[in-house]
Amino acid sequence: MEHKILKEKYNPFFKRRELDILITHPNSPTPSKEAVKNLLKEKYNVDDSQIDIRYVISKVGVPESIVRVNIYDEKREVNKVETQSDKNRQESKQ
Repeated sequence: MEHKILKEKYNPFFKRRELDILITHPNSPTPSKEAVKNLLKEKYNVDDSQIDIRYVISKVGVPESIVRVNIYDEKREVNKVETQSDKNRQESKQ
């Protein structure tokens, strides 16, 4: 599984790096979020709890996937930053 960073931006307001990554995975299925997390843990030397994978989308007919990831500076920042839709989902489950 090879990867190429398409876009990397630091967001000082949320204290995170925002990445768009292209992952090529010939002869294998779309990589799981756990596999992507392990790849990023090794590359950026961060803990699991600092990585927030927004999505993994595969291209049709091509062994490539686009991944959007946020890597936070600190563990606690991940829990502070929630989108409105995340809050609505949690409220609807209750």
